[in-house]
Amino acid sequence: MTLVTHLAALAIAFTTTASAGEFARPPQATEPDPGAILAVPPRKAVRAALAKRRERNQAAFFAYVTRGVYPHNTYRTGPLNVWRDAEGHLCAAATMISKDGHDELAQQTAQSNNNIRLLDVVDGPLLDWMLTSGLTIEEIDRIQLPDMEPMIVDQATLAAEDAKLKKSYTATEVFLKKHVKDDLDTATDRLLANPALAWQLVGG
Repeated sequence: MTLVTHLAALAIAFTTTASAGEFARPPQATEPDPGAILAVPPRKAVRAALAKRRERNQAAFFAYVTRGVYPHNTYRTGPLNVWRDAEGHLCAAATMISKDGHDELAQQTAQSNNNIRLLDVVDGPLLDWMLTSGLTIEEIDRIQLPDMEPMIVDQATLAAEDAKLKKSYTATEVFLKKHVKDDLDTATDRLLANPALAWQLVGG
């Protein structure tokens, strides 16, 4: 190839590239993928962390049952969820939350919705606590029994109601111990659907 022919070929290549707007340029830095930052943590680590949380919350519930001091429904006749009664006694679920280092949340809930049923909660700090408790929401609903006490209050009626609650709580204890493996798996699956919260639990 002569020098003239070579220069002509270079001119054609330059013109073609320039017309297409494709001048060579250094590769651009790749922006970080936000999804990669929130990729789910290892399932094994999440399940292990939930197992520890479950053990601690179950222990708080079992101690609550043994102590035998429960809230009373002195507000209306018939079943009613009482988060904190007139004497300041917390329900079983509220007690677990309080003993887990969230007493302020437990007390605020009593002020904002004292008849709350946790099964109906769909967002916020209460849902976050449930998802990281190591218990399933269905198990927590078993723990949060509604009180049946009528408005006419006397010591015999209160004692009878406490006895009924303790019997139901004891049955729930048996249920929790029996379903540890399956319900831990369920709790893990549900938490992994919320990567940010799962990472908070495992310290990521």
